[in-house]
Amino acid sequence: MIYMSEKSGDESRKVIGLPQALAFGIGGMIGGGVFALSGSIALQSGLSSILVFVIAAITALCSALPYAEFSTVIIKSGGGYSYVNEVFPEFIGFVAGWWFFLAYSLAGAFYAVVFGIYLEILTGLHFYFFSIVLIAIFLFINLIGTKESSASEIALVAFKLGVIVLFILGGFLFVSIDLSNMYWETNPVLIINLVATVFIAFEGFDIISTFSSEARNPTKTIPRAVIISIVTVTTLYILVVLVELSAIFSKLIPTGASPEEIILYAAYRAFGDIGIYLLTAAAIISTMSAYNATLCAVARVGYAMGENKALPRSFRIIHPRFNTPYVSIIASSMIILGVVTLLSIFINRNIISLTLGQLASLAFAFSFALVDLSLIVHRNIHIDLKRNFMTPFYPITPSLGFLTAMIFGIIIALKNLFVMTVFIVLTILGSLTYLFFVKKARSLYSIRNIIGSDLMKAKEALTLKKFLAELKSEK
Repeated sequence: MIYMSEKSGDESRKVIGLPQALAFGIGGMIGGGVFALSGSIALQSGLSSILVFVIAAITALCSALPYAEFSTVIIKSGGGYSYVNEVFPEFIGFVAGWWFFLAYSLAGAFYAVVFGIYLEILTGLHFYFFSIVLIAIFLFINLIGTKESSASEIALVAFKLGVIVLFILGGFLFVSIDLSNMYWETNPVLIINLVATVFIAFEGFDIISTFSSEARNPTKTIPRAVIISIVTVTTLYILVVLVELSAIFSKLIPTGASPEEIILYAAYRAFGDIGIYLLTAAAIISTMSAYNATLCAVARVGYAMGENKALPRSFRIIHPRFNTPYVSIIASSMIILGVVTLLSIFINRNIISLTLGQLASLAFAFSFALVDLSLIVHRNIHIDLKRNFMTPFYPITPSLGFLTAMIFGIIIALKNLFVMTVFIVLTILGSLTYLFFVKKARSLYSIRNIIGSDLMKAKEALTLKKFLAELKSEK
Protein backbone atom coordinates (compact mmCIF):
# COMPACT_ATOMS: atom_id res chain seq x y z
CA MET A 1 0.00 0.00 0.00
CA ILE A 2 1.47 3.35 -1.10
CA TYR A 3 -0.13 6.70 -0.34
CA MET A 4 -0.40 8.91 -3.41
CA SER A 5 -1.37 12.54 -3.80
CA GLU A 6 -4.89 12.51 -5.26
CA LYS A 7 -4.13 14.30 -8.49
CA SER A 8 -0.40 14.01 -8.61
CA GLY A 9 -0.43 12.28 -11.97
CA ASP A 10 -2.55 14.97 -13.63
CA GLU A 11 -1.30 18.04 -11.88
CA SER A 12 2.44 17.47 -11.79
CA ARG A 13 4.89 16.66 -14.52
CA LYS A 14 7.25 13.80 -13.72
CA VAL A 15 10.42 15.76 -14.41
CA ILE A 16 12.61 14.97 -11.39
CA GLY A 17 15.17 12.23 -11.96
CA LEU A 18 18.23 11.34 -9.89
CA PRO A 19 20.41 14.22 -11.28
CA GLN A 20 17.73 16.81 -10.52
CA ALA A 21 17.04 15.39 -7.05
CA LEU A 22 20.77 15.39 -6.26
CA ALA A 23 21.08 18.99 -7.49
CA PHE A 24 18.33 20.17 -5.13
CA GLY A 25 19.76 18.20 -2.20
CA ILE A 26 23.38 19.23 -2.69
CA GLY A 27 22.31 22.76 -3.62
CA GLY A 28 20.45 23.07 -0.33
CA MET A 29 23.30 21.59 1.73
CA ILE A 30 26.18 23.52 0.18
CA GLY A 31 24.97 27.04 0.80
CA GLY A 32 27.15 29.61 2.49
CA GLY A 33 28.29 27.02 5.04
CA VAL A 34 31.26 25.66 3.13
CA PHE A 35 32.57 29.18 2.50
CA ALA A 36 32.21 30.55 6.04
CA LEU A 37 31.19 27.83 8.47
CA SER A 38 34.02 25.45 7.58
CA GLY A 39 36.66 28.08 8.32
CA SER A 40 35.09 28.96 11.66
CA ILE A 41 34.96 25.30 12.74
CA ALA A 42 38.58 24.76 11.61
CA LEU A 43 39.75 27.76 13.65
CA GLN A 44 37.94 26.66 16.79
CA SER A 45 38.71 22.96 16.87
CA GLY A 46 41.73 22.21 14.69
CA LEU A 47 41.86 18.59 13.48
CA SER A 48 38.78 17.86 15.59
CA SER A 49 36.81 19.80 12.98
CA ILE A 50 36.92 16.66 10.83
CA LEU A 51 35.33 14.74 13.71
CA VAL A 52 32.74 17.52 14.07
CA PHE A 53 31.65 17.18 10.45
CA VAL A 54 31.63 13.37 10.60
CA ILE A 55 29.43 13.33 13.74
CA ALA A 56 27.12 15.96 12.23
CA ALA A 57 26.84 13.91 9.04
CA ILE A 58 26.02 10.72 10.97
CA THR A 59 23.34 12.46 13.05
CA ALA A 60 21.93 14.06 9.90
CA LEU A 61 21.85 10.62 8.26
CA CYS A 62 19.86 9.30 11.23
CA SER A 63 17.15 11.79 10.28
CA ALA A 64 17.67 11.43 6.52
CA LEU A 65 17.11 7.67 6.42
CA PRO A 66 13.55 7.96 7.84
CA TYR A 67 12.89 10.48 5.05
CA ALA A 68 14.17 7.94 2.54
CA GLU A 69 11.86 5.25 3.94
CA PHE A 70 8.83 7.53 4.07
CA SER A 71 9.41 8.59 0.46
CA THR A 72 8.75 4.99 -0.70
CA VAL A 73 5.33 4.72 0.99
CA ILE A 74 3.96 8.28 1.08
CA ILE A 75 4.40 9.86 -2.34
CA LYS A 76 3.11 13.40 -1.88
CA SER A 77 4.34 16.96 -2.16
CA GLY A 78 5.31 18.47 1.16
CA GLY A 79 8.08 16.13 2.30
CA GLY A 80 8.40 16.00 6.09
CA TYR A 81 5.07 17.75 6.64
CA SER A 82 3.21 15.07 4.67
CA TYR A 83 4.93 12.32 6.66
CA VAL A 84 4.04 13.80 10.05
CA ASN A 85 0.52 14.64 8.91
CA GLU A 86 -0.01 11.04 7.80
CA VAL A 87 0.45 9.57 11.29
CA PHE A 88 -0.49 12.36 13.70
CA PRO A 89 -3.82 14.16 14.16
CA GLU A 90 -4.60 17.40 12.34
CA PHE A 91 -3.29 19.92 14.85
CA ILE A 92 0.08 18.19 15.33
CA GLY A 93 0.30 17.82 11.56
CA PHE A 94 -0.36 21.54 11.18
CA VAL A 95 2.37 22.44 13.70
CA ALA A 96 4.85 20.29 11.78
CA GLY A 97 3.81 21.89 8.50
CA TRP A 98 4.00 25.37 10.01
CA TRP A 99 7.52 24.67 11.33
CA PHE A 100 8.64 23.43 7.92
CA PHE A 101 6.99 26.40 6.22
CA LEU A 102 8.74 28.76 8.64
CA ALA A 103 12.07 26.95 8.31
CA TYR A 104 12.15 27.08 4.51
CA SER A 105 10.88 30.68 4.41
CA LEU A 106 13.48 31.83 6.95
CA ALA A 107 16.21 29.87 5.16
CA GLY A 108 15.17 31.50 1.89
CA ALA A 109 15.32 34.94 3.52
CA PHE A 110 18.75 34.04 4.94
CA TYR A 111 20.13 33.14 1.50
CA ALA A 112 18.61 36.25 -0.05
CA VAL A 113 20.28 38.45 2.58
CA VAL A 114 23.67 36.71 2.30
CA PHE A 115 23.50 36.99 -1.50
CA GLY A 116 22.80 40.71 -1.17
CA ILE A 117 25.61 41.24 1.35
CA TYR A 118 28.18 39.54 -0.91
CA LEU A 119 27.22 41.83 -3.80
CA GLU A 120 27.08 44.88 -1.52
CA ILE A 121 30.73 44.22 -0.64
CA LEU A 122 31.61 44.08 -4.33
CA THR A 123 29.52 47.03 -5.58
CA GLY A 124 28.74 49.27 -2.61
CA LEU A 125 24.98 49.13 -3.31
CA HIS A 126 22.70 48.24 -0.38
CA PHE A 127 22.17 44.50 0.03
CA TYR A 128 18.36 44.89 0.01
CA PHE A 129 18.37 45.80 -3.69
CA PHE A 130 20.18 42.59 -4.64
CA SER A 131 17.97 40.50 -2.33
CA ILE A 132 14.88 41.77 -4.17
CA VAL A 133 16.48 40.96 -7.53
CA LEU A 134 17.23 37.39 -6.40
CA ILE A 135 13.68 36.87 -5.12
CA ALA A 136 12.20 38.19 -8.38
CA ILE A 137 14.44 36.07 -10.63
CA PHE A 138 13.65 32.77 -8.96
CA LEU A 139 9.98 33.64 -8.55
CA PHE A 140 9.81 33.84 -12.35
CA ILE A 141 11.90 30.68 -12.93
CA ASN A 142 9.81 28.61 -10.50
CA LEU A 143 6.55 29.91 -11.92
CA ILE A 144 7.29 28.73 -15.45
CA GLY A 145 8.06 25.15 -14.44
CA THR A 146 9.73 22.56 -12.24
CA LYS A 147 11.81 21.47 -15.23
CA GLU A 148 13.16 24.99 -15.64
CA SER A 149 13.92 25.47 -11.94
CA SER A 150 15.65 22.06 -11.78
CA ALA A 151 17.69 22.86 -14.90
CA SER A 152 18.89 26.12 -13.36
CA GLU A 153 19.66 24.27 -10.11
CA ILE A 154 21.80 21.71 -11.92
CA ALA A 155 23.75 24.48 -13.67
CA LEU A 156 24.34 26.44 -10.46
CA VAL A 157 25.34 23.37 -8.45
CA ALA A 158 27.67 22.14 -11.21
CA PHE A 159 29.50 25.48 -11.20
CA LYS A 160 30.01 25.68 -7.44
CA LEU A 161 30.98 22.00 -7.18
CA GLY A 162 33.52 22.56 -9.95
CA VAL A 163 35.05 25.49 -8.07
CA ILE A 164 35.12 23.58 -4.76
CA VAL A 165 36.79 20.54 -6.37
CA LEU A 166 39.31 22.86 -8.07
CA PHE A 167 40.01 24.51 -4.70
CA ILE A 168 40.56 21.12 -3.06
CA LEU A 169 42.90 19.93 -5.81
CA GLY A 170 44.83 23.20 -5.74
CA GLY A 171 45.04 23.07 -1.97
CA PHE A 172 46.50 19.56 -1.95
CA LEU A 173 48.94 20.44 -4.73
CA PHE A 174 50.16 23.87 -3.63
CA VAL A 175 49.55 24.06 0.15
CA SER A 176 51.75 21.87 2.31
CA ILE A 177 49.66 19.47 4.41
CA ASP A 178 51.37 18.33 7.60
CA LEU A 179 48.95 16.75 10.07
CA SER A 180 51.66 16.50 12.74
CA ASN A 181 51.61 20.30 13.22
CA MET A 182 47.88 20.40 13.91
CA TYR A 183 46.16 20.04 17.27
CA TRP A 184 43.05 18.17 18.42
CA GLU A 185 40.36 19.92 20.44
CA THR A 186 39.34 17.65 23.34
CA ASN A 187 36.70 19.79 25.08
CA PRO A 188 33.50 17.69 24.68
CA VAL A 189 31.19 20.65 25.39
CA LEU A 190 32.76 22.67 22.59
CA ILE A 191 32.60 19.69 20.23
CA ILE A 192 28.88 19.16 20.92
CA ASN A 193 28.17 22.86 20.40
CA LEU A 194 30.08 22.82 17.11
CA VAL A 195 28.23 19.69 15.96
CA ALA A 196 24.93 21.45 16.73
CA THR A 197 26.13 24.41 14.65
CA VAL A 198 27.21 22.21 11.74
CA PHE A 199 24.19 19.87 11.84
CA ILE A 200 21.95 22.35 10.07
CA ALA A 201 24.51 22.70 7.25
CA PHE A 202 23.28 19.27 6.14
CA GLU A 203 19.72 20.57 5.76
CA GLY A 204 18.90 19.86 2.14
CA PHE A 205 18.24 16.14 2.13
CA ASP A 206 14.70 17.00 3.24
CA ILE A 207 14.22 19.24 0.20
CA ILE A 208 14.58 16.17 -2.02
CA SER A 209 11.53 14.53 -0.44
CA THR A 210 9.28 17.51 -1.25
CA PHE A 211 9.51 16.49 -4.93
CA SER A 212 8.15 12.95 -4.43
CA SER A 213 5.02 13.55 -6.49
CA GLU A 214 7.08 15.09 -9.33
CA ALA A 215 9.82 12.45 -9.37
CA ARG A 216 10.24 9.68 -11.90
CA ASN A 217 10.26 6.38 -10.03
CA PRO A 218 10.19 8.13 -6.63
CA THR A 219 10.53 4.94 -4.55
CA LYS A 220 14.06 4.53 -5.92
CA THR A 221 15.06 8.08 -6.89
CA ILE A 222 14.35 9.79 -3.55
CA PRO A 223 16.17 7.34 -1.20
CA ARG A 224 19.20 7.21 -3.51
CA ALA A 225 19.37 10.99 -3.79
CA VAL A 226 19.07 11.47 -0.02
CA ILE A 227 21.94 9.10 0.79
CA ILE A 228 24.25 10.10 -2.09
CA SER A 229 23.84 13.82 -1.36
CA ILE A 230 24.82 13.45 2.33
CA VAL A 231 27.85 11.27 1.53
CA THR A 232 28.98 13.68 -1.22
CA VAL A 233 28.61 16.80 0.89
CA THR A 234 30.34 15.23 3.90
CA THR A 235 33.32 14.25 1.76
CA LEU A 236 33.60 17.75 0.30
CA TYR A 237 33.35 19.42 3.72
CA ILE A 238 36.13 17.24 5.14
CA LEU A 239 38.46 17.88 2.19
CA VAL A 240 37.82 21.63 2.30
CA VAL A 241 38.53 21.69 6.05
CA LEU A 242 41.81 19.81 5.50
CA VAL A 243 42.98 22.46 3.01
CA GLU A 244 41.91 25.26 5.39
CA LEU A 245 43.68 23.61 8.32
CA SER A 246 46.84 23.31 6.25
CA ALA A 247 46.71 27.01 5.45
CA ILE A 248 46.01 27.91 9.10
CA PHE A 249 48.82 25.83 10.59
CA SER A 250 51.27 26.81 7.85
CA LYS A 251 50.82 30.43 9.01
CA LEU A 252 49.29 31.39 5.66
CA ILE A 253 46.27 32.99 7.33
CA PRO A 254 46.94 36.42 8.89
CA THR A 255 46.03 36.98 12.53
CA GLY A 256 42.56 38.45 12.89
CA ALA A 257 41.19 37.01 9.64
CA SER A 258 37.43 36.42 9.76
CA PRO A 259 36.05 32.89 9.21
CA GLU A 260 34.75 34.02 5.79
CA GLU A 261 38.28 35.07 4.78
CA ILE A 262 40.04 31.81 5.67
CA ILE A 263 38.94 29.94 2.55
CA LEU A 264 39.78 33.00 0.43
CA TYR A 265 43.33 33.18 1.81
CA ALA A 266 43.77 29.45 1.21
CA ALA A 267 42.52 29.90 -2.37
CA TYR A 268 44.87 32.84 -2.85
CA ARG A 269 47.86 30.76 -1.74
CA ALA A 270 46.89 28.04 -4.21
CA PHE A 271 45.86 30.11 -7.25
CA GLY A 272 46.65 33.76 -6.60
CA ASP A 273 44.08 36.49 -7.29
CA ILE A 274 42.02 34.26 -9.56
CA GLY A 275 41.44 31.93 -6.60
CA ILE A 276 39.75 34.74 -4.66
CA TYR A 277 37.58 35.67 -7.64
CA LEU A 278 36.56 32.06 -8.24
CA LEU A 279 35.69 31.42 -4.58
CA THR A 280 33.74 34.68 -4.33
CA ALA A 281 31.79 33.80 -7.48
CA ALA A 282 31.15 30.31 -6.13
CA ALA A 283 29.90 31.76 -2.82
CA ILE A 284 27.43 34.00 -4.68
CA ILE A 285 26.30 31.14 -6.95
CA SER A 286 25.99 28.94 -3.86
CA THR A 287 23.51 31.26 -2.19
CA MET A 288 21.54 31.42 -5.44
CA SER A 289 21.23 27.64 -5.74
CA ALA A 290 20.40 27.27 -2.03
CA TYR A 291 17.71 29.95 -2.35
CA ASN A 292 16.21 28.23 -5.38
CA ALA A 293 16.12 24.89 -3.56
CA THR A 294 14.43 26.33 -0.47
CA LEU A 295 11.86 28.27 -2.53
CA CYS A 296 10.95 25.07 -4.37
CA ALA A 297 10.58 23.31 -1.01
CA VAL A 298 8.50 25.96 0.79
CA ALA A 299 6.17 26.26 -2.20
CA ARG A 300 5.51 22.52 -2.14
CA VAL A 301 4.95 22.48 1.62
CA GLY A 302 2.45 25.31 1.11
CA TYR A 303 0.80 23.33 -1.70
CA ALA A 304 0.50 20.21 0.50
CA MET A 305 -0.92 22.23 3.39
CA GLY A 306 -3.42 23.82 1.01
CA GLU A 307 -4.54 20.35 -0.11
CA ASN A 308 -5.07 19.38 3.54
CA LYS A 309 -6.87 22.66 4.35
CA ALA A 310 -4.15 23.59 6.85
CA LEU A 311 -3.54 26.71 4.73
CA PRO A 312 -6.03 28.49 2.43
CA ARG A 313 -7.17 26.19 -0.38
CA SER A 314 -5.78 28.62 -2.94
CA PHE A 315 -2.29 27.32 -2.09
CA ARG A 316 -3.14 24.08 -3.89
CA ILE A 317 -4.04 25.70 -7.23
CA ILE A 318 -1.92 24.44 -10.14
CA HIS A 319 -1.17 26.69 -13.13
CA PRO A 320 -3.10 25.32 -16.16
CA ARG A 321 -0.16 25.82 -18.53
CA PHE A 322 3.00 25.41 -16.45
CA ASN A 323 1.73 22.75 -14.00
CA THR A 324 3.32 24.53 -11.04
CA PRO A 325 1.72 25.44 -7.68
CA TYR A 326 1.93 29.08 -8.70
CA VAL A 327 -0.19 30.54 -5.89
CA SER A 328 2.02 28.86 -3.30
CA ILE A 329 5.17 30.00 -5.14
CA ILE A 330 3.99 33.62 -5.28
CA ALA A 331 2.81 33.61 -1.65
CA SER A 332 6.07 32.02 -0.44
CA SER A 333 8.14 34.58 -2.36
CA MET A 334 6.12 37.46 -0.90
CA ILE A 335 6.55 36.06 2.62
CA ILE A 336 10.33 35.79 2.10
CA LEU A 337 10.39 39.34 0.76
CA GLY A 338 8.38 40.52 3.78
CA VAL A 339 10.78 38.84 6.21
CA VAL A 340 13.81 40.42 4.51
CA THR A 341 12.13 43.84 4.45
CA LEU A 342 11.08 43.79 8.11
CA LEU A 343 14.44 42.60 9.37
CA SER A 344 16.34 45.11 7.23
CA ILE A 345 14.30 47.85 8.95
CA PHE A 346 14.27 46.65 12.56
CA ILE A 347 17.38 44.44 12.97
CA ASN A 348 20.99 45.60 12.93
CA ARG A 349 22.50 44.77 9.53
CA ASN A 350 25.43 42.94 11.11
CA ILE A 351 23.23 40.31 12.77
CA ILE A 352 20.44 39.86 10.19
CA SER A 353 21.96 36.79 8.57
CA LEU A 354 22.91 35.28 11.95
CA THR A 355 19.37 35.79 13.31
CA LEU A 356 17.75 34.27 10.22
CA GLY A 357 20.15 31.33 10.21
CA GLN A 358 19.49 30.50 13.86
CA LEU A 359 15.72 30.81 13.48
CA ALA A 360 15.74 28.49 10.47
CA SER A 361 18.05 26.05 12.26
CA LEU A 362 15.76 25.91 15.29
CA ALA A 363 12.68 25.23 13.15
CA PHE A 364 14.46 22.56 11.12
CA ALA A 365 15.84 20.77 14.19
CA PHE A 366 12.41 20.33 15.81
CA SER A 367 10.81 19.48 12.45
CA PHE A 368 13.34 16.72 11.80
CA ALA A 369 12.69 15.35 15.30
CA LEU A 370 8.97 15.10 14.50
CA VAL A 371 9.67 13.20 11.27
CA ASP A 372 11.90 10.72 13.13
CA LEU A 373 9.19 10.17 15.72
CA SER A 374 6.61 9.82 12.94
CA LEU A 375 8.49 6.91 11.38
CA ILE A 376 8.41 5.07 14.70
CA VAL A 377 4.67 5.70 14.98
CA HIS A 378 4.08 4.72 11.33
CA ARG A 379 5.92 1.42 11.81
CA ASN A 380 3.91 0.86 14.98
CA ILE A 381 0.60 1.39 13.16
CA HIS A 382 1.33 -0.20 9.75
CA ILE A 383 3.13 -3.35 10.85
CA ASP A 384 2.60 -5.34 7.62
CA LEU A 385 3.03 -2.51 5.11
CA LYS A 386 5.52 -3.35 2.35
CA ARG A 387 8.35 -0.80 2.22
CA ASN A 388 10.71 -0.59 -0.77
CA PHE A 389 13.37 0.97 1.45
CA MET A 390 13.72 0.29 5.16
CA THR A 391 15.78 2.38 7.58
CA PRO A 392 18.86 0.37 8.62
CA PHE A 393 19.25 -0.50 12.32
CA TYR A 394 15.64 0.38 13.10
CA PRO A 395 14.54 1.43 15.71
CA ILE A 396 17.91 2.75 16.88
CA THR A 397 18.44 5.01 13.84
CA PRO A 398 15.24 7.11 14.09
CA SER A 399 15.58 7.19 17.89
CA LEU A 400 19.07 8.69 17.60
CA GLY A 401 17.79 11.07 14.94
CA PHE A 402 14.99 12.23 17.22
CA LEU A 403 17.21 12.66 20.28
CA THR A 404 20.06 14.47 18.50
CA ALA A 405 17.71 16.79 16.60
CA MET A 406 15.96 17.71 19.87
CA ILE A 407 19.29 18.25 21.64
CA PHE A 408 20.63 20.43 18.83
CA GLY A 409 17.41 22.45 18.78
CA ILE A 410 17.61 23.03 22.52
CA ILE A 411 21.27 24.07 22.26
CA ILE A 412 20.44 26.59 19.52
CA ALA A 413 17.51 27.94 21.56
CA LEU A 414 19.51 28.34 24.76
CA LYS A 415 22.39 30.06 22.96
CA ASN A 416 20.06 32.84 21.77
CA LEU A 417 16.99 33.54 23.91
CA PHE A 418 15.79 36.20 21.45
CA VAL A 419 15.69 33.60 18.66
CA MET A 420 13.89 31.12 20.95
CA THR A 421 11.31 33.78 21.90
CA VAL A 422 10.64 34.71 18.26
CA PHE A 423 10.28 31.03 17.34
CA ILE A 424 7.78 30.42 20.16
CA VAL A 425 5.78 33.54 19.26
CA LEU A 426 5.64 32.55 15.57
CA THR A 427 4.54 29.03 16.52
CA ILE A 428 1.75 30.37 18.76
CA LEU A 429 0.58 32.91 16.18
CA GLY A 430 0.48 30.27 13.45
CA SER A 431 -1.38 27.82 15.70
CA LEU A 432 -3.97 30.40 16.79
CA THR A 433 -4.55 31.43 13.17
CA TYR A 434 -5.13 27.78 12.26
CA LEU A 435 -7.48 27.19 15.20
CA PHE A 436 -9.54 30.34 14.66
CA PHE A 437 -9.72 30.47 10.85
CA VAL A 438 -9.45 26.82 9.79
CA LYS A 439 -10.98 24.96 12.74
CA LYS A 440 -13.40 27.85 13.48
CA ALA A 441 -12.62 27.83 17.22
CA ARG A 442 -14.23 30.82 18.94
CA SER A 443 -13.27 30.31 22.59
CA LEU A 444 -10.55 28.91 24.79
CA TYR A 445 -12.91 26.06 25.65
CA SER A 446 -13.27 25.01 22.00
CA ILE A 447 -9.50 25.34 21.45
CA ARG A 448 -8.91 23.06 24.43
CA ASN A 449 -11.40 20.54 23.05
CA ILE A 450 -9.79 20.52 19.59
CA ILE A 451 -6.28 20.00 20.94
CA GLY A 452 -7.45 17.49 23.56
CA SER A 453 -9.34 15.49 20.95
CA ASP A 454 -6.27 15.35 18.70
CA LEU A 455 -4.09 14.17 21.57
CA MET A 456 -6.58 11.43 22.40
CA LYS A 457 -6.53 10.29 18.75
CA ALA A 458 -2.74 9.99 18.94
CA LYS A 459 -2.79 8.03 22.20
CA GLU A 460 -3.04 4.56 20.67
CA ALA A 461 -0.23 5.19 18.17
CA LEU A 462 1.98 6.69 20.86
CA THR A 463 1.78 3.60 23.06
CA LEU A 464 4.54 2.32 20.75
CA LYS A 465 4.39 -1.23 22.11
CA LYS A 466 5.95 -2.74 19.00
CA PHE A 467 8.70 -0.10 18.98
CA LEU A 468 9.58 -0.72 22.64
CA ALA A 469 9.70 -4.46 22.04
CA GLU A 470 12.04 -4.00 19.06
CA LEU A 471 14.25 -1.59 20.98
CA LYS A 472 14.50 -4.11 23.85
CA SER A 473 15.46 -6.90 21.44
CA GLU A 474 18.11 -4.67 19.82
CA LYS A 475 19.66 -4.01 23.21
